[in-house]
Amino acid sequence: MKIILDREYWPTSTHGRIMINDDFICHTLEPPKVPGIPKDSCLPEGSYLLAKEDQIPLLTLKKSDKGEFLGVICSQTIFKVHLPQIIIPVISINSEGKGSKPSLAFQRLLKGLEVAIKAGEAIRLEIRSCPDKALNLAFSSEEWMD
Repeated sequence: MKIILDREYWPTSTHGRIMINDDFICHTLEPPKVPGIPKDSCLPEGSYLLAKEDQIPLLTLKKSDKGEFLGVICSQTIFKVHLPQIIIPVISINSEGKGSKPSLAFQRLLKGLEVAIKAGEAIRLEIRSCPDKALNLAFSSEEWMD
């Protein structure tokens, strides 16, 4: 199963699109990318293991099976504790940092992952920049340009 999150970096938020096997599933919202402050900004681009939690409505993200818990995908920011990086699926993006129907988008995402979850497959989410968006160049790290 191929799951990709393509991002656009904006000054006050990070917008994205989740695709499963090249089919659009939903848009996403995240905190903005803040160079030098990784704990307060979106997850770094890369590949993450995605796992569904049984007791609470969220998907967790780790670098490896036994790796450190790095972030979550959930339908809303209902948690009072400080979470690592968070990705909120939304049906549409209304304006910078604002989207609609996160619960519906989260359910759509779970439905897209349902077969792999039931089969017990390891699911990987690839997070990357959307190269055709101008703001990505302004907010990318210097290593990318080398």
